[in-house]
Amino acid sequence: MRGECLPGRGKRCVNPAGGFGMDELKACLALRHTKGLGARTWKRLLVEWGSAAEAVLHCRTWNTRGLAPARVQAEFQSGTWRTRAESEERAVRATGCKIVFWEDYPECLRQISDPPLCLYCLGDVSLLARPCVAVVGSRQASNYGLGMAGTIARDLGRAGICVVSGMAQGIDAAAHAGALEGPGSTIAVLGTGIDLVYPASNVRLRETIAERGLLVSEFSPGTRPEGPNFPHRNRIVSGLSLGVLVVEGALGSGSLVTAGLALRQNREVFALPGPANLKTYQGCHRLIREGACLVQSAEDILYELGPRLAAEAFVPAKLPAPPEAAPCTPEDPEHAELHGHLSAGPLHIDELVRLSGWSAEKVSAALLFMELQGLVKQLPGMYYSVCG
Repeated sequence: MRGECLPGRGKRCVNPAGGFGMDELKACLALRHTKGLGARTWKRLLVEWGSAAEAVLHCRTWNTRGLAPARVQAEFQSGTWRTRAESEERAVRATGCKIVFWEDYPECLRQISDPPLCLYCLGDVSLLARPCVAVVGSRQASNYGLGMAGTIARDLGRAGICVVSGMAQGIDAAAHAGALEGPGSTIAVLGTGIDLVYPASNVRLRETIAERGLLVSEFSPGTRPEGPNFPHRNRIVSGLSLGVLVVEGALGSGSLVTAGLALRQNREVFALPGPANLKTYQGCHRLIREGACLVQSAEDILYELGPRLAAEAFVPAKLPAPPEAAPCTPEDPEHAELHGHLSAGPLHIDELVRLSGWSAEKVSAALLFMELQGLVKQLPGMYYSVCG
């Protein structure tokens, strides 16, 4: 099976002067495999001529137009890229994937300073035209984080928003799975070749996304999951999105890197608060202190993005009212003990410290965790009661 170019993108450019005439995929690969020619330079070329094929056709003018250094132009004209480019082209055609080029990118991806030359895709490429929100977080996530990622992504998908994430274990996988429940669906941006399954635990999720969502990669087929690939992947995750939600992330984590990319790309950054004693939420709390929007639900995100969605003439579907929740108790025995004290009526936090015999810090952390789970609520004056 041959790779599929989108309509109008397989034409061959003919140069009467005997220059480099080639179709769009060949032109993209020629640019990518030219030594010294990076993403910022190829964006200048794409903006100038509208396609890689036209840029290649006019390669003799790059330097005089101020688009590339003379040494880069000379390197391209020498044709040293040819063997690598032809090898990748054969590999791409063998996968049967669809290929999306610059002219068909959503405007938000075209705006970033270092867009991919082309995207290899499996699934529904029409999702690229939907308003998107990225949902990212820790691979080693808490049950609370996994549950919130799935719930928020599900509600965004039900509202018609496409959820973008990086196909990793933990928060990414929970977000993809939740979003698949709604018409917004999901886009998984891979840090490997489009033909590889990584991580292996996500094999069924990957198959489902290929059927009902979209898998995207800028890497050559066969590219292994190496460390430098993932920051490159993350710029596409944020680049496709109107905003990025960090559900759970430690200081210095890849999720915070994605949030930083989003800020540089002029995207909204959202963060979910979590238990103060969990290191995997320290990154979220720092983002909130630095001005990220604190969110607890999909409705919070839709409200903040309202002006941008309106500018795109997109009206989110109304979310169904949540069902009445049955009374529940914590799974943790110690938390259940505090919950039991509150079952008779509201109590002051000092009284809970006395009844439990715990330190004030331990009681406060347990109450926060149960509050985030919707099991207890804080009342004025540092009193607490059970929910429902």
